[in-house]
Amino acid sequence: MKQLFKTMMLTVLFASFFLTSVMALDVWEIQFRGEVSPSQSVWLEKAYEEARENGAEAVYLVLDTLGGRVDSALEMSKTISSMETLVLVDGSAISAGALLAFSGSEMYMVGGSTIGGAEPQIGGERADEKTVSVWSAELAAQAQKNGRDPQIARAMADETIAIDGLVESGKLLTLTAEEALNTGMTDGVYNGEQDFRQEKNLNVIGSTGKTTINFVTDFLTSSAISTLLLTIGIAGLLIEFFTPGFGIPGAIGLGALSLYFGGGILSGASGWETVLLFIVGLVLLILEVFVIPGFGITGILGLVAMFGSIFLATPDPASAVQSLVIAIIGSVVLVAIVLRFTPGRRVFKHLVLDTSETKEKGYTAAKPGLQSLIGKTGTAKTVLRPSGTAEIEDQFVDVVTSGEYVEEGTFIQVMDVEGMRVIVREVRKE
Repeated sequence: MKQLFKTMMLTVLFASFFLTSVMALDVWEIQFRGEVSPSQSVWLEKAYEEARENGAEAVYLVLDTLGGRVDSALEMSKTISSMETLVLVDGSAISAGALLAFSGSEMYMVGGSTIGGAEPQIGGERADEKTVSVWSAELAAQAQKNGRDPQIARAMADETIAIDGLVESGKLLTLTAEEALNTGMTDGVYNGEQDFRQEKNLNVIGSTGKTTINFVTDFLTSSAISTLLLTIGIAGLLIEFFTPGFGIPGAIGLGALSLYFGGGILSGASGWETVLLFIVGLVLLILEVFVIPGFGITGILGLVAMFGSIFLATPDPASAVQSLVIAIIGSVVLVAIVLRFTPGRRVFKHLVLDTSETKEKGYTAAKPGLQSLIGKTGTAKTVLRPSGTAEIEDQFVDVVTSGEYVEEGTFIQVMDVEGMRVIVREVRKE
């Protein structure tokens, strides 16, 4: 009898262990914290690929974010929806984070966590109605797909939606974990991550962590830092153009732009072609300022190339425009401050005539009755860009070309006199 009892107990224990092992869910753990950004989107996609390669039945996604970029959130939502995913909100799922939470097959929250406040914004202001409509519809679709109230999801993104007893018109909806449970927007609330794992019987077979490169990339591609780097980069190059020699401003500008484009390359959001395009634009502008006179097609192409590279390095046009506007305004302010205290302005010496035209040196202004000079020849005493000074019949006269660039020392001929304007052209001396 005693032997039979022992046999039965061992059988029960073995069966219990076997059933527990069978019921355990093999999951791949991903801890997502921080800003929703292009680099985070690329990293998350690789993490899901790793989960599939290792034979995970589902992804266990721990989420804590205050949101970020709308375009990145949409990409990450597709990634989360591509595989069975158990989302645990441990902290916040605000703004774009709400979409990530609703994209999971199952969504749970830790007590004290919040979800909502998902209004799309551009430049700190509410986005246009079209953007709000599309975004709120995406939230509703993800919520409804997994058995949640789509109208409540819409109210998190659109302040014009009112729900009796929950939110009034003019305010965005944000729910605590308990409120989310009462409204059916979450599948459960737990005291902590450990309690959730134990109750759900999760067998974590592996996880995707972040390397130092991942953290650096996240930092460089965050909206605030990338815009700051762009501002410093543009300002540094502009200051370098306006001051003598090549020194600290130019080095800082190039360093900031290297970090700006480097972050995009490391994250996978852009490639080396953006850097090459920016360099081409920069070279064209340098040629325009220091080699080719005036401001023409070379300068325009340079600006187009530089701005084009910035657009390519930014995931969407709206963000590119926003970053550019902020960077240009910031650059102008920085340049104005620096030049206020910088004596040398090298670039102006190439654009503005800086010779002193005094009577002691023989200079005289053009006077009425200069018709007699028509047809006379002389020598350009300064560079004509297109205006300058020429020596005609032993007197210095202010002259202007029809738009041509004439080097100093070139022989010229007076073609016409219009009031105070003595119009000349270059001639070859035989």
